Amino acid sequence: MKRALLVTGLLLALAACSGHTVHRLEVDLLSFLPQDSRQGTLNLTQASVQVPEDPAGQEVGVPGVEALVDARFRVQAELENTGATSASLSLEVRLGPKEDTNLYDGNGDIRVSAQTITLNPGEKGTLSLDLTLKEGDPGYDLVKSGAFRVGAQLSLSGEQVAYQITQAEVVLRFRLFNLIP
Repeated sequence: MKRALLVTGLLLALAACSGHTVHRLEVDLLSFLPQDSRQGTLNLTQASVQVPEDPAGQEVGVPGVEALVDARFRVQAELENTGATSASLSLEVRLGPKEDTNLYDGNGDIRVSAQTITLNPGEKGTLSLDLTLKEGDPGYDLVKSGAFRVGAQLSLSGEQVAYQITQAEVVLRFRLFNLIP
């Protein structure tokens, strides 16, 4: 009985270290946001909102970067034009080095993805970004550095739009076999 358990444990350990096994590290950025800051209204006085609210973004540490396969960023916002004129909205994801204090100033940080939508008065819509960075893509080197900052910004050009951020997450995939020298 003990031998069977030992062999089973050994087989499981070998499968976990296989060259084909990929492990995922998921960071839910919404969990860092207070519930009341996940929704609100964009208007002429407040034309943009950042997730997280700090312009430095959220710092993400990456253990074992040598094993990194890719990085996936997903952000989604539900929108409703509550104004009397059409509104154009844009959603962007930005990355910067760990030391960056403002992801939105263009100094060392980069926009890795963006999407726009136009809503007529009373119309509802969804802005959704789903980006996977692999070796050679802009921003991959920032993730591969071991520590980076990530943030998203929703901007309005129009009168008034209600928003609710429903998803903001980072998923890092690793092949731990690559850590074996």
